[in-house]
Amino acid sequence: MSWRSIPIEGEPRWPAGRHLEQLDAAGGVVRPESEELVEWFETYRGQHRERLARDLGLVERFATPAARLLEVGASPFLLTAALVSGDYEVCAIDLAPERFASTVAELELDVRRCDIEREPLPVADGSCDLVLFNELFEHLHQDPIFALREVLRVLDSQGCLLLSTPNLRSFRGLKNLWLHHQAHAVSGGVFEQWDKRRRLGHMGHVREYTGFEVLDFLERIGFAIDRLIYRGGHGRGVVGWAERLVPSMRPFLTVVARPAARAVVEPGS
Repeated sequence: MSWRSIPIEGEPRWPAGRHLEQLDAAGGVVRPESEELVEWFETYRGQHRERLARDLGLVERFATPAARLLEVGASPFLLTAALVSGDYEVCAIDLAPERFASTVAELELDVRRCDIEREPLPVADGSCDLVLFNELFEHLHQDPIFALREVLRVLDSQGCLLLSTPNLRSFRGLKNLWLHHQAHAVSGGVFEQWDKRRRLGHMGHVREYTGFEVLDFLERIGFAIDRLIYRGGHGRGVVGWAERLVPSMRPFLTVVARPAARAVVEPGS
């Protein structure tokens, strides 16, 4: 399949107000268990507020009401709580759900522990209408092939994968490579990304990818690409102007993909 034939979109600059309200309501009840996580959580909530609100909009666009959703890498459960409030049937997967145990219990969230690069997803074959794999691909450091084959296994034959990740080939990425010798979204440097695993229980960014790298990877897993949506950006100055003019060089992207065929996919095969 020629990637040039895949529909490419630029996301609107502002998320819908009602989606921001849903997310803010969720943020009012989600709390980490330990003081060590509070600073990280508040920073995450502030930096990702608009992105998560846009994720709500994408779910509405590609999932029917009462759809069976699987959110992989769900911590800190802001999007999970907002999706549940929207009457979706949501199962959340996380490496260490105990970090938000009180929130999970209070909201009665369906959260299941899983190391997605080593363990099969704890859901049945073909049982999910939509899988969210948001801002997770760049964190995988052991076996992303296993992880995405598991996603393919659990998707319904008419199901949909929404995978978002930083765009290495963004204006901001190129600017940072030129001026600061690192990718745009690797904030704090390589040491900081590995140190997150020691301090917070999850890995930072191992690597960032171009849109076409992600498309090639997913096609080789067994997905058919539906569209590529470039996201974020619109800052001030020359970079913001360029991001409006050339959506493919915005700082984040979402790939919308579906199972290419309903074949038998063994866990991690």
